[in-house]
Amino acid sequence: MTVALSPLPLKEGANNPSVNMIQYFLQTLKFYSEPIDGIFGPKTKEAVLKFQAANGLVQDGIVGVNTAISLDNEAWAVQQDILEEGFAGEGVKAFQEMYNNYFGTLAVDGVFGPQTKAEVIKFQESQGLIADGVVGPKTWSSLYSLVNHDIPTEQRISSIFDVSEC
Repeated sequence: MTVALSPLPLKEGANNPSVNMIQYFLQTLKFYSEPIDGIFGPKTKEAVLKFQAANGLVQDGIVGVNTAISLDNEAWAVQQDILEEGFAGEGVKAFQEMYNNYFGTLAVDGVFGPQTKAEVIKFQESQGLIADGVVGPKTWSSLYSLVNHDIPTEQRISSIFDVSEC
C-alpha cells in the first residue's frame, strides 16, 4: 500500500517545493512580496503570521493543516471573478454549478438574474457574511470551503501540494 507523505507542518527553516506553494498563496493574497524561492525564512514566517491573524487562525507562524487549507481557499477565491446581478457568462455558470453541488436550487444558465441574487443573499446570510448579493472573494471562499469540506484532509493537503505517493 502506498501512503502520501504530507509536507506539513512547514515552518521557519524549511526549504522545499511545498514552501514555494505557500509563498505563491501568500503573494496572491498580498501578504508576501519577496521572491518565491522555497525557503521558509523570516519574511515568509512574518507573512504567515499576518495571514493567520487576518483569518482568525492560531498565530504561530507555522503552516499546519488549518493554515494550508485556509490559504488554498482564500487564494483560489481572490482569483475568481466578482459577480453581481446583470452579469452573464462562464463565471456565473461556474458559480451556479458550484452552488448546486451543495444546495441544488439554481438554473445553470450563466445568467446572474434575480433568482441567483436571491440565492446568493440567502447563502451569505447562512454563512454570516455581508448579504449584498454580490459574489466576491468572501462568498467564493465560503462556497469553496463547503464544497471541499467532505474531501478527507489528507487528500485535500495532497491536492494542495501535489504530494507524490511513495
